[in-house]
Amino acid sequence: MEENSRHCVKTSILYNLNMRSPRACAFILLALLCPLRAAAQSALTFDEASRLTLSANPQAVAAARALDAAASRITVSKAGLFPQIAANAAYSRLGTEPLPYSNSYSYGLSATQPLFSPALPATVRSAKASYHRTEADYDRIKSNLLFKLRTTFSDLWKARETIKLSEGTLKRRADNVEIIRIKYEAGRESKAALLEIKAAYTTAKWQHEGYKKDLRLLERKFNRLTGRSPIEAAATDALPEPPPPPENLEAVNSALERHPSLRSARASLETAQASVDRSVSGFLPDANANGRYSWSGSHWPDKTKDWSAGVSLSLPIFAGGKHISELAASRADRSGADASLKNARDEVFLNAEDALRSWRQAWLYMDVAGSSLEAANARAWLLRKQYLAGQASYFEWRIVEDQFIGAENQILAAKRDLQAAHAAFINSIGE
Repeated sequence: MEENSRHCVKTSILYNLNMRSPRACAFILLALLCPLRAAAQSALTFDEASRLTLSANPQAVAAARALDAAASRITVSKAGLFPQIAANAAYSRLGTEPLPYSNSYSYGLSATQPLFSPALPATVRSAKASYHRTEADYDRIKSNLLFKLRTTFSDLWKARETIKLSEGTLKRRADNVEIIRIKYEAGRESKAALLEIKAAYTTAKWQHEGYKKDLRLLERKFNRLTGRSPIEAAATDALPEPPPPPENLEAVNSALERHPSLRSARASLETAQASVDRSVSGFLPDANANGRYSWSGSHWPDKTKDWSAGVSLSLPIFAGGKHISELAASRADRSGADASLKNARDEVFLNAEDALRSWRQAWLYMDVAGSSLEAANARAWLLRKQYLAGQASYFEWRIVEDQFIGAENQILAAKRDLQAAHAAFINSIGE
């Protein structure tokens, strides 16, 4: 495309170098517009817009960063299972007047290794469950953004097709005004019919401006959704035709079990179970191995060496009921998380079934809208012929033509609703 644009500019400039007429300005303008026309011809496909949305939309970016943070917290929680080694050093100067001061140095290494600590594995499981929940939240945000993107794609297509249809309606209304005017001047039509058709033409122009406004608002919505500048052109391809809807949910049962809401509820249950295990650990002992090796003295470098190694054991005996209360609370939270998981499963399957029914209804309505358009087109053609032949009144013709225009808009709305219903079903199964 860039090569075509450069070739267009080069050809135009070379041609104008040999011209000495005012038409040179037109060719220079054409050379400047060639790159713009080439850029305007490139339209985003849904896959391209999806990648752009997931990489630039603020919600998607924030969810991705939250997922990175959750992954880092797993590493933090695992660190407690490994030896903790530290280097330490100290220096001090002590003195008492009028005696001279003295120096004190110490430096060395210390290490601690947990031998038995039931709370640490529970903490790691809790961090992993938190990561799974954050991952499910990211997938939910991703699914919702793609649903909005699909809907916006179908809305943009409908808006552009509506403008094309409105342009045809305007032309037809203008032709009708001329036909009625000629008949009125010939004394074969009433003034009421002429005024009425002029009002219909004026209304069509007003509606056309409204359609253009709606398109611009949708383009701004699309640009914001994809993280682009609001003033940028929003050229998009049409979505592919949706496939026929299935008879039931059996074909998507596995996808429903992977629904982000269910995965998030399962992760909450895992977190609650880890909290129970951590509360139980309050009744169990902790054992640690520790060691230390250091040098200390009053001269640098110090010669006195000191080391220690051993094992420590801690067993809670009385904590004022703290551990018992924590265990009771964590068990209650686990029961609540289990109930929330059952409720989430019911909601997911019911919402998917409702979305499937709506999709099937929208699919079948396409036949209704297509049949209505075909019939309205035939009636409008027949009444127009009859009116021009003087076999029908203007108002009979006008009513049938309005029905035809309504049927044209109805088929566009039906196609848009079918795409929206398909997008809602995809969103309901978490994809």
